[in-house]
Amino acid sequence: MKKLVSLLLALCMLMSVGAALAEEKTELTAFQYALENQNTDFNNLWFFDELEAKTNTHVTFEMVKDADWATSVNLMFAVPDQMPDMILRHAVDVEEYGVTQGLLLPLDEYLTEEIMPNYVSRLNINHAGDSIPASDGHTYFIGFLMAQNVNHTGTWYVNRKELEKLGLEEPKTIEDVTAMLRAMKADGITWPFSASYTQFGPETIWNQFASFGVPENTYYYYIDENDKVQFTCGQAGWRACVEWLHTLYEEGLMDPESLTQDSNLWANKVNNGEVGYFCYLRLINTAIKAENVENFKSILPPVADGYKAAVSQILEVPEAGAYLTRNCKDPVAALKWIDAQLETETMMVSLNGKVGEQIVLNDEGKYEVIDIPADNGLYQFVPVTMGQFFAPGDYYTSIYQMAPHRVERYEDSKAYAEAGVLEYKSFQYLRDLSKMSNEDATEAADIYTELQKLVEESFSDFVRNGVTDESWDAFQAQAKSIGVERYIELYQNAYDAYLAK
Repeated sequence: MKKLVSLLLALCMLMSVGAALAEEKTELTAFQYALENQNTDFNNLWFFDELEAKTNTHVTFEMVKDADWATSVNLMFAVPDQMPDMILRHAVDVEEYGVTQGLLLPLDEYLTEEIMPNYVSRLNINHAGDSIPASDGHTYFIGFLMAQNVNHTGTWYVNRKELEKLGLEEPKTIEDVTAMLRAMKADGITWPFSASYTQFGPETIWNQFASFGVPENTYYYYIDENDKVQFTCGQAGWRACVEWLHTLYEEGLMDPESLTQDSNLWANKVNNGEVGYFCYLRLINTAIKAENVENFKSILPPVADGYKAAVSQILEVPEAGAYLTRNCKDPVAALKWIDAQLETETMMVSLNGKVGEQIVLNDEGKYEVIDIPADNGLYQFVPVTMGQFFAPGDYYTSIYQMAPHRVERYEDSKAYAEAGVLEYKSFQYLRDLSKMSNEDATEAADIYTELQKLVEESFSDFVRNGVTDESWDAFQAQAKSIGVERYIELYQNAYDAYLAK
């Protein structure tokens, strides 16, 4: 009887302790970024239910769609006392809200193996964490990174069947390209060359500057081999490129809608067999239909006489995965909850689905995708890219069997690196690694707004109507009056400070 009473008392004590633990569950709130076509309610998602059981932390999400993000975040910061504990998966202005206003919590003291073992163990792989600290040296966000070991955006493609039909070799120079486009036009190809005209990307017309030694990007700057920041649109190669494009425009070798169309319209023309030469991300698993993939082959970027190819180079640097606000009730619990998502299998499940259903562990011990639901079905049961993920290149390739389209992209990057056609240093050294003060960043942004308008208007005019010494000099004078010299100086100062570190 005494033993029975003792057992009952012990059981009661355990139940009391369990009840107490249940009552001590940490409650946190989060602003959660969501894609426009993502209708998943994170508050009722099995993935976060399982995470809650692991961490004893419950998170209440406020889902904020892309179109509403900027407005919602600004309103949130306008009432600091009502800020959530966390801001997840989209960028906010670290220099303004972190460094200047102190509304974001510095995380340096919490980045330990005890609190964030998964994240800390990968932070220095491939120098993945180098771009994260702000201008004051503090860290204000946990990074998001899905590295693929790629180094450039646009790859050059040509219609292989048309080349064979015309008896031509793949073009290696701009002169070869011009001759090829003329032959294609004579053979009935509607638009021998076509591109899109959206923000700088894999299929946009801006890629063509690389053939003239100018690593064009949407910021109009680059780093030369003397580590000096230069204005892309002030270079002789920039003018030579627009003169060449004008020739294509005049002769009907270039789709005139390359100056206006979006990527969807461009892709329709490629799929309809109207295009013979273009730049794009890759061939497999893109807007190009599977039955059309075999029609094209990737080539190295052709080079204009007197120039060296300079393809805009990309670095695989982290985006923002998570911020804690100064209101965060329990930073340790919040960061442990985030880090739990970065455990290898948990992370892979968050992106791909459950083991045995969407992914498997193959014979090499790597995770491999076996099923990708059609029509964005994945959004119905996993967070996909809007969860937490941190995988630098060397780590990711050690745990993940890349899908065929990823392998294709990697092989193109490898070929470009070996051929030496990439720019000296990526523009991301300026955009992501070189940190400006909030005041300097604001000044640079104001100049950029005017500069972008000038460049886009001048570029379209040059391609349509040609370039004269008079129009070129006027363009350079307008850029100077806008403040391009100060724009370049601001980035040079920030880059010099980065190099000094």
